[in-house]
Amino acid sequence: MDTKTISTQFELQTRLFNNVLQDIDEQELDRRTSEQVNHLHWLATHLLAIRMGLRSFGGLSEDNSMQHFLGKSISDIQEYPPLSEIKEKWNEISSDILKGLQHMNAEQLAGEAPVQVPVSDRTLGGYLGFLMHHEAYHLGQMGILRKHMGQSAMAYT
Repeated sequence: MDTKTISTQFELQTRLFNNVLQDIDEQELDRRTSEQVNHLHWLATHLLAIRMGLRSFGGLSEDNSMQHFLGKSISDIQEYPPLSEIKEKWNEISSDILKGLQHMNAEQLAGEAPVQVPVSDRTLGGYLGFLMHHEAYHLGQMGILRKHMGQSAMAYT
């Protein structure tokens, strides 16, 4: 995994996160298709909480304000931040993280991952590759939920 590939995927998913939530209101955000399916609010908050953990890649100081959403199921969380706050935080940190990712070198990517994830590549590059897959997985879920609500398909532009 190289920095260009990671940066390109990161940049795309930054945009798609905003696009998949376009024209979604607070009532739709909490609508579930069944008890076995997460709602958009959980998915958006989950992705933001993970991205907040990448702040150090952008040279930003640690921010634990979303940490209590990590490793929690939908039934564990009683209150979510408003969509406007989720989107604001997402966009605020993403450009700085992208700059940090773009300035990484091959030696850094070959270093040890900060957390082990379910991939055979135990390097930082493998970790970041998994995180990009994880975001894409949940963005796809969000796109399906969007269509289920009668919204138009998520735009790529």
